[in-house]
Amino acid sequence: MEDMLSDALARGALEPVVSRLTESEALAEAAALLEEANRGDYSRWLLSRAIDLTVQHPDSEALQWHVGKLMELTGDRDSARLCWRGIAERFPNSPNILPEYFRMTLEAFDPPVAMAILDSYERDGAARADPERAILIARCRVLSGEPERALATLDAVDGNTDYAPRIAVEKAKILRMSGQFDEALNLLKDGDTAAHDPALAKDIKRAATLFRGRHTHGPPSLAALEMVLENALERRSERPPARPESILGSIVLIGGTLGGGGAERQLANTALGLAERAKKSDSLHGPVSIFCRKLDRRRRNDFYLSRLEQANIRVADYLSAQPWGGDREVSAPADSARLIAALPDRMREGIIRLTDILRYESPEVVQIWQDGMIFAAGLAAVMADVPRIILNVRTMPPNARTDRQRPEQRTLYRGLLQAEGVSLTANSRIAARAYEDWLDLPQNSLFTVANGVAPLATDAPKAEQGVWRRFDRATGSEGFVLGGVMRFDDNKRPLLWLEICAALAERLPDARFVIAGHGPIRPAAEQFARAAGIADRTLFVGRTSHVGYWLNTMDALTLTSRHEGVPNALIEAQLAGLPVVTTPAGGAAEAVAPHPANRVLADAASPDVAEAADHLAKLAAQSDEDRKDAGKALKAWAADRFSMTAMVDRTIDIFAMR
Repeated sequence: MEDMLSDALARGALEPVVSRLTESEALAEAAALLEEANRGDYSRWLLSRAIDLTVQHPDSEALQWHVGKLMELTGDRDSARLCWRGIAERFPNSPNILPEYFRMTLEAFDPPVAMAILDSYERDGAARADPERAILIARCRVLSGEPERALATLDAVDGNTDYAPRIAVEKAKILRMSGQFDEALNLLKDGDTAAHDPALAKDIKRAATLFRGRHTHGPPSLAALEMVLENALERRSERPPARPESILGSIVLIGGTLGGGGAERQLANTALGLAERAKKSDSLHGPVSIFCRKLDRRRRNDFYLSRLEQANIRVADYLSAQPWGGDREVSAPADSARLIAALPDRMREGIIRLTDILRYESPEVVQIWQDGMIFAAGLAAVMADVPRIILNVRTMPPNARTDRQRPEQRTLYRGLLQAEGVSLTANSRIAARAYEDWLDLPQNSLFTVANGVAPLATDAPKAEQGVWRRFDRATGSEGFVLGGVMRFDDNKRPLLWLEICAALAERLPDARFVIAGHGPIRPAAEQFARAAGIADRTLFVGRTSHVGYWLNTMDALTLTSRHEGVPNALIEAQLAGLPVVTTPAGGAAEAVAPHPANRVLADAASPDVAEAADHLAKLAAQSDEDRKDAGKALKAWAADRFSMTAMVDRTIDIFAMR
């Protein structure tokens, strides 16, 4: 973990940077960088450039705010929290900065830790005489789920005519989030007050006009969603789409990207399996297509594209489609345009760009992959009158991931599941139970489809083979090899993996470590390895399409995730005959054979490094014969539990359910 911004500002103070841009120019560029990142085009360069701009103008709070937001998009939540803490120390009374640090602290720790930060601002009662501090405290109270206390804090501010409009605007924001649109609008009736935030005033006025009665218990986006769902469900009930006959026709799978992640691999495997089955099945004719939100080659969002194209599976990028099908006058969702305008950006984008494509394609089945795309495309599929819609989740529900919660999610899922022909599936029983609890669904009402995983090819280009041979020679060609295959981000926790490596090195000085993957915190991981004294025995492979080759170099694999679905990495390792050690995140335990060579650690939040290292040391001490026997057993278990054939069979059965 590091505070890159504070470090850069400290260096800049010692070696002053000549400003090449004015502050307004720097802010405009920083805003463009953040917009590009929010579109899904994040790269490390965006963060580096924003830090460079901030070093040119070190007193700019707004520039530092942009850096904090970009840091969050790296996926390294700990470093992002440290960054916000540093910014909060430089701007301690900013109502724009402290709430960001408070929010991230609330996500990372128990509530009392975050509330202690807020208590220091409330202790002396200064908020009554300091409107800026009152706004700061109120915003934090909203984040902690205390809107009434937030309003009370603002109501208690001493009369100050200069700040009265700003206080009114803050109160209107809180009332808007609670669905009290008329009350919020009343606060903004004064022209001077409305002028402080014209966009807010316009939004609240529209909400007060559109939403009445029972729809007014949440922000405008939630109220709009309820009405759009109600209209879509009523239409589907009155004119139900024709359900698939005994023979399944066109199938569309919808995902975010075809990047190199585990869920994307399963999406590709599913499409390939279905397309192959369609060639020889009387019950499935196809065709099978994939619609992704983004296939940007520069960002490696097309990692699995070539495999799919070789199998003649059509892949399309729906963001390139014309809004409203190219003609708003005849677009299916256009009659709800005013409500759609109030929906969250991704949901609105999906409806406007995808609904008419699906109506034109007329698939019999649409399977939507993961929460983010269900959020973006679920309503579009219902509004397009797709007969069979499968909402396919791969990890724990949003209420278990505070960084991914949206106020509209639960309403969306419950609404979609009311529609005839819509089902929710998960790839693990633990995830299915968690979604049932979150959505108040009957037990065992969700279908489960285990991942389909094939043994990986063990070949690799000569260049990669050369990387291994050089490392093998440099480390003595002996010693237990602990492996990892993961994205370098805050969820997968490669630094924790390296902690286990360091602990194992204390027990086995000749142990070696190989980790394949990439991501935003790889530089931090490399620095950690150097500090731990294991850099010369650790190989950072980077991004690779030849994971099977690298598994062949390992003696065991460890996974250190905070959150998981059913990790392909564990299944593929066992198919290669490797024992695995993992946290119990999500459905990880369901991917681990009940064999003494394997170990599921007791806790995902704070895994016991010593427990993992001790188990790995015992594995290293096994005889060659014991290792070989364990490898055979693990291969057999994984091949039986996660076969491609079983996954495709189960998927088709669910598609065909009436």
